[in-house]
Amino acid sequence: MQANGSSAGTAHQTHRTVKTALNQAVRRRHLTINPASVAKSPRVEEEEVEPYSLEEVQRLLAEATKGRNTARWVIALALGLRQGEVLGLKWADVDFEVGVILVRRGRLRPRYQHGCGDKCGRKPGYCPQKINVRRETKDTKTRAGKRPIGMPEELLKLLKRHKEEQERERALARDLWVEKGYVFTSPTGEPLNPNTDFHRWKDLLKAAKVRDGRLHDARHTAATVLLILGVPEAVVDRIMGWEPGKSARMRRRYQHVTGQVLQQTAAKVGGLLWGTGLRPTQPTPGGSVPGPSQSAATVESAVYVAHLGNRRIPFLHREYAETVASRWGTDHPDHSAEVEEWDRRKWEQEDPSCMRAIRDQMPDRRLVHHAHALFLPGGERLYIGRDEQWATPAWEFETDLYTDLPVRWHTTRRPGQEVEAQVRGVDKAAVEHAFPEACAQAVDRAKNPGKYGDVDEW
Repeated sequence: MQANGSSAGTAHQTHRTVKTALNQAVRRRHLTINPASVAKSPRVEEEEVEPYSLEEVQRLLAEATKGRNTARWVIALALGLRQGEVLGLKWADVDFEVGVILVRRGRLRPRYQHGCGDKCGRKPGYCPQKINVRRETKDTKTRAGKRPIGMPEELLKLLKRHKEEQERERALARDLWVEKGYVFTSPTGEPLNPNTDFHRWKDLLKAAKVRDGRLHDARHTAATVLLILGVPEAVVDRIMGWEPGKSARMRRRYQHVTGQVLQQTAAKVGGLLWGTGLRPTQPTPGGSVPGPSQSAATVESAVYVAHLGNRRIPFLHREYAETVASRWGTDHPDHSAEVEEWDRRKWEQEDPSCMRAIRDQMPDRRLVHHAHALFLPGGERLYIGRDEQWATPAWEFETDLYTDLPVRWHTTRRPGQEVEAQVRGVDKAAVEHAFPEACAQAVDRAKNPGKYGDVDEW
């Protein structure tokens, strides 16, 4: 097979299939020995997958907000669900109160037959009257595959918005809508085709100007993030859906030792052998505020909470909390900023701000440029006494102000039917260049609400 151009992986898979079939013949006593066991299958060298970086993930998610089914890509990159598991999700599997997704089925690729009696001269999948002869989904193959997964708060909010958008699509489709209960659907309610979903992923990579990669690489990315965060192996296995007997091999395959993991490991070794304490670090190009480096000898019984107005941000190191409180207080002189020490267990159990994840590094802070405009339903500009463009220092936890992208923009319809254009980015020239385009779309959206699914025009 390899001599005819097949890859080692294809030859290996063929050998395994033939060997399994002939083993069945041996068990039924049609054969005395399995001849395939004599042949040696080719060795398959697995290529090392490079997971997407945090910056690449953020660019992908920013681009995903411009189209349908944004939450589909967030689930892939944040939770690592397989393609079939995401496309097989139904609303009955989403518990908004508990904040959990239950994975229990996978979407199958359609298998078509001619509906024209093979008269069209095309392949079955391209027949105008094609018939899908395969069921849409099947249950997970293993018990480990059927699993509950906790959702981050932001993903929970995104899914709620996605459900509202789906309700608007249902109203627009009217009699064309096919109600099957899927979370991610076509504009008429049908489950997404895996092949179409794959091409949407490729389009997303191009639009976000991110290097090409497989859709399954998003799963590698999510697994590597869990490694960086130090999530216990048993929890990783549960999230990823790996069987206990195979989990160690799967972790070796999916969790990639990135530069950040190597740096953290080196810091721990240094702390153990030389007792290196907290020391200042150099500022990063991204604009992070200088602060102390992590030490393996740090006692983690206390949490240092920076009270920033109405926000509470927990830190592992007091130096981080005090630095952030000082800088944030300078940026917001009309608000209080102070640091309070909490018992770690108390914080994890009683945290009033739902931010139980404790930071062990400095958050990013950037100067973000903004542009904003509001338009009435007919497209007329509404002046509200607010500057059209401005800039403000923003921290990564201030999600309503922060971005690390050169520019991003979107338009939204307010409850009062006004349409808002918002542009923000760290590149002032890019923000100024994108603002007219955002305003043009906002005017068009204000004049043609049905075009954007904002109202029911039927």
